[in-house]
Amino acid sequence: MKRLVKSALFFVLYYSGIERVLARLIRPRAVAILMYHGVCDQASLPPEINFHLPRKEFAQQMRALRSRYPVISLDAVVGSLRDGTSLEKAVVITFDDGYRNNALYAAPILKQMGLPYTVYVATAYVESRTWIPLNQVYWLWSEGRISSEQMKEMRKRIRGIPSGAQVLDFEVAEPSRASNAAEESFGMLSWEELQGMASHGAVFGSHTHTHCNMAVESNERQREELNTSKNLLESHLNSPVHSFAYPYGRKAQMSAAARENIILAGYSCALSAENGLTTVASDRFSLPRLGYERPIWRFTGEILYQFGKQAWRDRRNKSRR
Repeated sequence: MKRLVKSALFFVLYYSGIERVLARLIRPRAVAILMYHGVCDQASLPPEINFHLPRKEFAQQMRALRSRYPVISLDAVVGSLRDGTSLEKAVVITFDDGYRNNALYAAPILKQMGLPYTVYVATAYVESRTWIPLNQVYWLWSEGRISSEQMKEMRKRIRGIPSGAQVLDFEVAEPSRASNAAEESFGMLSWEELQGMASHGAVFGSHTHTHCNMAVESNERQREELNTSKNLLESHLNSPVHSFAYPYGRKAQMSAAARENIILAGYSCALSAENGLTTVASDRFSLPRLGYERPIWRFTGEILYQFGKQAWRDRRNKSRR
C-alpha cells in the first residue's frame, strides 16, 4: 500500500512539474550514488531480477538527472569524506560487473550529455566468453533449460559459497550459439573497450576478480581478489584504481575482515548495495547506493523522496544544536 501511494504521489508530482521545482529547491547535505548494471533492449533475465535498463529509458533518466541535480564524480565525494568537508546535493552514476553493453549503449549517452561515471569490473571475465556464474544460470532459465525454481535455488547457492565451488550440475562455462539478446545481456567488456571508455572520461574500479561473495572467502582469497583486479585494471588502463564495489553488496556479503583487506589493498572507498544516501557520517568503506526505479516518475520521485527526507533530518539536527 505504501508503495502504491508513493507511486501515485510521484506520478502527480512529475506530470504537474512540481517534482522538478522541488528537486531544485531542496538542499540536503547528501549525495545519491546510483547503481546500474547494464543498458540493453532485450534482457535475457527473469522480470523480477532484471537489472538491465532499455536504452530509451536510460537516456530519459540521464536527461532527468542532468536537468535537476549536479552530477559529479565519485572521486569528488570520496575526497570530501576523506577531508571532512561538507557534502552538497548531487548525484553519482555507477555501473557494476563490466558488461559490453556499457560501452555500446551507456557510454555514448553519457558522453553526449557530459556526465561522469564509474564502472566496477569483475576482471576475470574481461575478454572472456565465460559469463559471470549468476548470468550463466539466468541464460539457462531464458533458454528453458531450467525452471524458475531451479534458477532461484542455483542463484541462492552461488551467492552463498566461495568462488570456484561447483554449483551447477552440468558445464555452462561457454554458452554455445547464444542468442543476440543473451550476448547483449551478458557479454563482458574487452580491455580495448575499457581503454576506449577511459579515454572519454570513464573511471574504473574493482568488483573483485571473480565476482565473489567477499564475506565467505578466506582472508588470503580476499586479498588475492582485491589485488589481482586492482593490478589488472591499473596495468591495462595505466591509471590508478581507488575504488571498490562489493559483489551482491548487502550486509550479508560484507565483513569486518573484508573492510580491513580493502583498506590494506590501497582502496580509498568501497560501495555497497545497501539502500541510502551518502552523508558526512557515512563510512567510506560501506557507502550506500540507490537502485534505479521505473518508470520515470518513480525514478525522479524516489530520488526526490530520499533527498527530501535527508533535508528534513539536516534541518532537525541543526535546530537541536
